[in-house]
Amino acid sequence: MTFRVTMSGVWTKTIAGMVVCAAGSMAQAAIINYGNFSGADVDYIALTESSGTDAVPLFDTPAIVTNSLDFDPKAFVSYASSGTADVTDSQLNFDIVAHAGKSITNLNIHESGDYTLVGTGTASTTANAGVVVFVKITEINNVTLASNQIITIPAMNATFHDTLPGTEVSTPWQFPVLFNVNVAAALGPNQHATRVQVVLNNTLTTTSEASTLAFIAKKDFVVDTDVSVPEPAALGLLAVAGLALLRQRRVD
Repeated sequence: MTFRVTMSGVWTKTIAGMVVCAAGSMAQAAIINYGNFSGADVDYIALTESSGTDAVPLFDTPAIVTNSLDFDPKAFVSYASSGTADVTDSQLNFDIVAHAGKSITNLNIHESGDYTLVGTGTASTTANAGVVVFVKITEINNVTLASNQIITIPAMNATFHDTLPGTEVSTPWQFPVLFNVNVAAALGPNQHATRVQVVLNNTLTTTSEASTLAFIAKKDFVVDTDVSVPEPAALGLLAVAGLALLRQRRVD
């Protein structure tokens, strides 16, 4: 098995243990609004969860720890047996706003849980977990970008995957995702992302055969934001650089 984190046109990283899969969009059939969360250096604004497959909440209300949202899901599971298949899909939407004098550099995402595969079967019995990360920069150097100037960063995805043969009972799984905002958006040295829109699409899937069972659960999900502090001499250039970027984009 392989674990791979990919972002189109940016970078690829592979770690033994997991594998990539494609992710699609979801139809929103249910939605819950968790509200706003204020961290040490950033605010998470208008955090909502929606699902086209299950009743929400699946993630449950997070705790804010320094600059992290820490979710402890209680019912985010997928289960299949005797030839059935199951999909559990949930989407988190929010904005991240940097506090004064700070900028957003990285999103660190870590998720984990456990899974079970039992029975007499083949690789058609599977347990899978995946996340797709969509990010748009809507503010640079504290200057709000017009709708035609918003920077859409190529999506990144990561997935865990395991199959029969080979019995697994309550076996842990996990993977990290590092999303480098500055590198992905190709921002210049005086350009700093100060507000971003984030969509996290999370999916658990299981498939089974006539004499098998597959189960997978998400037990922990953390979104952590890294920030940078420009040098004091550069702070006065932030607004100027932001306005210059806006003018250049209008010309382009």
